[in-house]
Amino acid sequence: MNRLRKAAHAPLTRRLTSLTLQRRNPRECGKPVPEPVLARAFSHPQGAGVIGPGTQRLLRSVLVDALTRSTQGCDVVIARADLERLLGAASSRLPSRFASVLHVTGTLEDAIEHLESRPQPISATGPEKQIPVLWLATPGADADVVHQTLESQLATDLVTLFNGPWPYGPTHFIDTDGPRRPPAHDLHLLTRDQAIVKLRAVGSTP
Repeated sequence: MNRLRKAAHAPLTRRLTSLTLQRRNPRECGKPVPEPVLARAFSHPQGAGVIGPGTQRLLRSVLVDALTRSTQGCDVVIARADLERLLGAASSRLPSRFASVLHVTGTLEDAIEHLESRPQPISATGPEKQIPVLWLATPGADADVVHQTLESQLATDLVTLFNGPWPYGPTHFIDTDGPRRPPAHDLHLLTRDQAIVKLRAVGSTP
């Protein structure tokens, strides 16, 4: 499959929004806890973009928040290049504790195929309890293909944050010290070193 086009798409109007606490529609099904709380604060049903000088620190903090809250409460899908951008060389030496929930793909296309291959949590009696899935990606010129993937995953509790402007939902501007209107809970943006220290501390916990 080669649906990702390398050519640039026609310009689309990009909507910059103030940060608001938005949650994906849970479709009346039970929620496992804990879940990616920080990611929820920035997410949107149609996906959300992140721009500004604090972009990488926010996405890094979202990743660490999702992984360290529970090694069984949330799946994370991310391409290798995005993981390396957030964590540097240490991204290849993360504690094995995260292996069951951190799904690192070779490319954006591989991440899409991984998401589309997941069984849909629907039964004859309606939506089943589901584990949230956090997808961190850089759509670039392939925003339309990524959006089609989101549209096909409506039965999944999929939380998506994108590196760069996002034409199909809100785009949050993040300053070096965080968003101009932070969420209701404490927010500390992590450097690479701080993120690695926190991940290794949790990963070494029995």
